Amino acid sequence: MSSIPGTIDFASPLRGHDVAISSAQRRLRMLRLSITSKCNFRCCYCIPPEGVSKVAHAELLRLERLGELVAWLCGETGINRVRLTGGEPLVRRGVVNLIGIISALPQIEEVTLTTNGSLLAGMANSLKLAGLKRVNISLDSLDQARFAAITRGGELRKTLAGIEAAIAVDLAPVKLNAVLHRSTWKQDVPLLLDFAAEKRLEIRFIELMRTGTERAWCDSEFVSAREVCEGLQIEASRTGELTNSSAQRTTISWRGEPLIVGWITPRSHPFCAKCERLRMDAQGKLRRCLMDAATFDLHSVLQNEGPFLGQRSFRRFLAGKRPPKAMDNVIPMSQVGG
Repeated sequence: MSSIPGTIDFASPLRGHDVAISSAQRRLRMLRLSITSKCNFRCCYCIPPEGVSKVAHAELLRLERLGELVAWLCGETGINRVRLTGGEPLVRRGVVNLIGIISALPQIEEVTLTTNGSLLAGMANSLKLAGLKRVNISLDSLDQARFAAITRGGELRKTLAGIEAAIAVDLAPVKLNAVLHRSTWKQDVPLLLDFAAEKRLEIRFIELMRTGTERAWCDSEFVSAREVCEGLQIEASRTGELTNSSAQRTTISWRGEPLIVGWITPRSHPFCAKCERLRMDAQGKLRRCLMDAATFDLHSVLQNEGPFLGQRSFRRFLAGKRPPKAMDNVIPMSQVGG
């Protein structure tokens, strides 16, 4: 299959996907910290129809403790960026204080946040003052009916207000995240590109992964980034220097104007060989990968074994970081941390 003329080649997987990653020998840079599994949306690609089991509030670590664990990880690795996720991180009381704690760590260069945007309008300024640098906001459709169907009840106007608030307080660059669905991309993607161009925002399109949702639904709704580009006759060329970001960042020509678009292609062209991420949930448990079933209870290990033995256990766990065999996980995204 040929590539789009003069564009990034979606037909060629990134080199090194089949090579095991020895994370004990390389320095991690990014921690994705899920501070809650709760969310005020129930997105169909994140939460199965029957819902998910709730984690009792008493089982969650205090945000101050999470800050301590982040500090320990920074001392043991090269982590210098933290992205707060959920669930929906803005439903967790105290998130502003946590941002202040993490952004004050000497190793941390940037604290960012992924959100559905519905609560952002009333919090954007406080988050910015606490040290938050920028936000990624999920926006899968600009049609209220489709937005409500995808989110199972979300209100589009609240997310749009959150986007405006983020722009107003300069949580920049504000990036939009949209998950591609085969049944609706032809309606949604052009409108989202129009919106991003109008607001001068970067938008990233994400291939659908199975994380706790029904396999048949995921398979039927999957569409590759390459197919979308071809369908819209988009010409995309790489933008700037190559980075370890999960997105293939490109400049496209859209209605005669240049627009920055990121393509996140975990299923059609995995980027695992470049991974420099670690994940931690609100109970202090680490995951080496979104698709890795194994966890490491950092909170309990440090309490029970102490820093020295805990360090050795952590390094052994980290040494097992490998590219997954498939982008497939039976655990819902909201419980792993998006």
